[in-house]
Amino acid sequence: MHYNLLNYITMKRNIDLATIKSFILTNALTENVMLMLHPSNFDKLVKTGKNKAKALCISGINIISDNNDEVNEGEIDVLEIRFS
Repeated sequence: MHYNLLNYITMKRNIDLATIKSFILTNALTENVMLMLHPSNFDKLVKTGKNKAKALCISGINIISDNNDEVNEGEIDVLEIRFS
């Protein structure tokens, strides 16, 4: 699996489930992309307890937390997935 950065989208509001669903529909995203969020945005979205979630799937699109400090809080990073 290979990921390419498509673009960054800065959100002016809190990133919640409704925001993600709207973002996916508005941008006509398909399962050939993944979304990456700042860890604090991701943690708020999944609202985990003791067990940390590593990924979430919404409308067939995987959402992951940024572990490399590349995504700022309030941003959504869209990654293209290529199967080789």
